[in-house]
Amino acid sequence: MDQQHILTKALLKLSEDIEASDTDGEFLILKQVPLKQYLVVDTDQWAFLRRFKEATTLQELIPLLITERKCLPLRSLYELVLKAVVSGMLLVDGQEQAEAKRVKAVEWDHSLRFGMAHWFGVAAILFGFVTLLLNPIEVPRNLIEILVGWLLICGSLTIGYFLSACLLVGFDREVYDVGFKWKHAFPHFHCNVEDARMGGRLCEMTIALMQMAPMFFINGMVAFWYPHLEFILLLGIFYVTVPTGHSPACLLLRSVYRRYPLSTTRDFLFVQNRLFWTLINARVKFTDKKYLLIFSTFTLTWLGTVCLASLSAFDLNLPELSRQFMTSGMARLTAIIVLAIIGVLFLGSLGALSWIIAKNLLNVIDEYQARRKPKLDIDSKLELTTADIVGFFKKTLLLRGLDEALLHEIAGRVRGLVVQPKKLVVRQGEPGDDLFFVYDGGVEVLMELKSGRPLRVTELEPGDVFGEIALLHNVPRTRSVRATRKSLLLMLSRADFQELIVRNLGAKEVEAIIEKHSFLHRIELCHNWHPQALTRFARLAHIAAFHNGEAVIRQGMRNQFFYLIYDGLLEVMVEGKRVAKLATGQFFGEISLLQNSTATADILAITESRCLVVQRRDFLEFISTDFLVGLQFEDISSKRLKHPIFPLTGVAYDDFGER
Repeated sequence: MDQQHILTKALLKLSEDIEASDTDGEFLILKQVPLKQYLVVDTDQWAFLRRFKEATTLQELIPLLITERKCLPLRSLYELVLKAVVSGMLLVDGQEQAEAKRVKAVEWDHSLRFGMAHWFGVAAILFGFVTLLLNPIEVPRNLIEILVGWLLICGSLTIGYFLSACLLVGFDREVYDVGFKWKHAFPHFHCNVEDARMGGRLCEMTIALMQMAPMFFINGMVAFWYPHLEFILLLGIFYVTVPTGHSPACLLLRSVYRRYPLSTTRDFLFVQNRLFWTLINARVKFTDKKYLLIFSTFTLTWLGTVCLASLSAFDLNLPELSRQFMTSGMARLTAIIVLAIIGVLFLGSLGALSWIIAKNLLNVIDEYQARRKPKLDIDSKLELTTADIVGFFKKTLLLRGLDEALLHEIAGRVRGLVVQPKKLVVRQGEPGDDLFFVYDGGVEVLMELKSGRPLRVTELEPGDVFGEIALLHNVPRTRSVRATRKSLLLMLSRADFQELIVRNLGAKEVEAIIEKHSFLHRIELCHNWHPQALTRFARLAHIAAFHNGEAVIRQGMRNQFFYLIYDGLLEVMVEGKRVAKLATGQFFGEISLLQNSTATADILAITESRCLVVQRRDFLEFISTDFLVGLQFEDISSKRLKHPIFPLTGVAYDDFGER
């Protein structure tokens, strides 16, 4: 399944073969009738799925949902879409459901109404339970009695499933997978009662009672008339009440006590929900703790009952058995075995944890050493060949993809410049006549404050370019650049830059690549973005300049832009008090865009500053195009707000049609 395609470009349409159960509080169950697939959703999720009655893409729908303040948390939204596609509830790109996957219900001619069936089930179980308490448990005396008891268990299970099928029809539900289970400890007639969930909790509870009732009733009758079969039939009761799988007893417990778990909270399909910590958090967050306690109590009770029934049936003296166990030396051996198992499990867990920690620590050390290690010995690389320079150009963002002949021509015109640490390469305000490529080493970009103190804006690494603004716009240098370590730079004159690069790429493309792409590559926000996402964002953004003291955003205003600081310093003011200072690579405005709300603070420039600015509609479409970017902004905004940003409540502040 191509998740990227489904969650972005695929044309999705809601199937017409969906049945919705009556709401159970906030939840309801959807059934894809021909495929017999079910989804448990809440009312908001069902409202979201109904938006696909007219075929549309998720990429088009998400901006509308955000604008209407009806967007679901993106992780659950993506999970819901994928599960709806897999279950056939959402059709992809006009495809029809395959006939081979369709599941046909059985034409069951018998029906049973709820009233008497419900009370018969309760009465039969009580009758069997009381007789078990009042009569001593006896064991069979020969193989014939064992065989008769085994046949009675098979017959009781058959009657239970037959009555369940009749009851399903009485609730206007479907019966599936009717057949006889031969490969079973107790061969019996069987049918799939899963469709009971569509009838509601009362239907599920009655089905469970009806499956257990024949076993308890026959056990009660046998206890009076033929007690030697009672222990064998007791095995049948233990089978229908076993606290695992899809036993009738578990179905009864779920129908009475358990909240329906949403399909988006388990068995994850969305790749980002299958990360280890996400799975752990989901398990902790969405576990029904009340039901878990009840189920655990039932399990312990079941185990205790099995133990006591076995002791009673074989007339075993538990205190005497315990005394013999303790005096025979078996207790010591058992304790040693248990301690050994615990020790192995503990050491294995400790070893696995140590291995994970060591692996991550080694990765951190390797990354640190890679950053600290000098790239090249500059002295040995002063004499560069044309092939060296062309190979370098092929890896730079600006010249990557250009014709190799053109790269050779550019390589023939560049000049080398070795700069010692802490030495200025260019100074702010002076004329600029050259474009610089960082071949090796590193430089830092500085902005001179009014006080004369240089403020570090960013750092450039090998492959980065600087000096283009003075050449493109014929202005003095806007920033100073200083070497952070011994560096080798390649210089290209203004005339060669215009002739070889601008003429082939265009001034706007050059500006976009150098000013935007190279900047986005360097900042933390975009570290994990796909190259296509970087390109798309660079094309959407334009550079806006703000003067010292100028207000970028005012508290209470309807913000229409996302801002990413290119250089400069800004401050966040709330009720006249500075609460934060923002510098290069930081961003703001995304919360008011995602919430479609007014700004909650003033943002003021405290130096000459520039920002990459993206319009509201373009920003919403951008985060809808790449689901990883959308999740990133949702997580960042939620951390800033200290609560999940989605879902929202209230009404929209403006209309999506406005630009």
